[in-house]
Amino acid sequence: MKKNSLVGVISLIIVAVGCGGGHIGSGAARIAKSSKFTAGIAHVAGNYGFSQSNFLVEGAQKISQLGSDSIFVYLTPWFRSQYPDKSGSNWPAATPTSVAQLAQAGPYDQLFHLPFKTIVLTVYSFANKDYLPGFAQSQQMQDAEENEFYQLTKYLYSRFSGTGKTFILKNWEGDWVGMGGQGKTNGNIPQNTAQDMIAWLKARQSGVTKARNEANDSSMEVLNGAEVNRVLDYAQQGLSRVINAVVPKVGADMVTYSSYDSTAIGNDAGSMQKAFNQALQTIEKLAPDPLGLGNRRILISEYGLYENQLAGGTSWRSQAILSTASQAGIYGAFLWNLYDNECKQPNGQTAPVDAQIGNPARPGNGNCRGLWVVRPDGSTSAALKVLKKYW
Repeated sequence: MKKNSLVGVISLIIVAVGCGGGHIGSGAARIAKSSKFTAGIAHVAGNYGFSQSNFLVEGAQKISQLGSDSIFVYLTPWFRSQYPDKSGSNWPAATPTSVAQLAQAGPYDQLFHLPFKTIVLTVYSFANKDYLPGFAQSQQMQDAEENEFYQLTKYLYSRFSGTGKTFILKNWEGDWVGMGGQGKTNGNIPQNTAQDMIAWLKARQSGVTKARNEANDSSMEVLNGAEVNRVLDYAQQGLSRVINAVVPKVGADMVTYSSYDSTAIGNDAGSMQKAFNQALQTIEKLAPDPLGLGNRRILISEYGLYENQLAGGTSWRSQAILSTASQAGIYGAFLWNLYDNECKQPNGQTAPVDAQIGNPARPGNGNCRGLWVVRPDGSTSAALKVLKKYW
């Protein structure tokens, strides 16, 4: 998905092996190893809404009501703009100072207690936000990052023990971060940037691993994933990307893949599946497996169907993506987005987050790219029928 108003999101990534995390208990990923393939839905910064509820809560309840047992949302310092309050004061008056504090806020607690079995979170720390330059040389930045994600993981284990839930913490599309901007596809990731990313992701993994080991609780789990999004640049052109320059040196629990480079191409299922399988096989070859998850250590964090641009392909493309992913034995795949976040206002200007019915800035169906499950008029995408087969 395009960053747009998301203020650049990278998320939470944290390692177990190779980053001082210590021994991992054999039950650390028991649920992930045994759970069924999950077909979830993302919800963040959509350009329209349908209620006066907090936008995070509205979307979470809608996804649950549709029938999904998996959700992907953001947990970042920009929570107020990504998930606006519309009435009342659902967000705390005083801004939290850590992601652990934010996770305890009412809207997140409400979401976490809905009957979701898998909750994927893109996370930015309050300590460092999205600033990575010099990370490899700054012990202070590394310690702050590690501590914040240690506290978040510790909180999740204390709050949700016994629920059987799996929380997967990840970063936003790492290759755009490494290349210094979204859409930059030429050249290699600079070596100094790769080193900063390795140190950053290792610090996060260390925090998660430490808290998970201390909890020693197999009744739920918190896993960390390093996210890639330009796998075919390496697989087909040999360019330096996160999958080959960063991932092997981090050793994250999982690799999450924002998959537009392989799933939003091709005019038929066969050509798309060929590219998609090449990307999955490349990840499998290069990603460490510290928890012994096998292909379950791979998660498709995003695929988008662009219903208004890839006309007629919504059903076959979603079916091809989900069938290929499930047959590969990976953890699951998440459709971007509940409500499209790449819409224009009727006047052609960028639409705001969560424009309500009656607001002249609210987009119509034709003002969006079609990255949706629910359209602005309330109708649902044909992709929903495909998703339901996996629920």
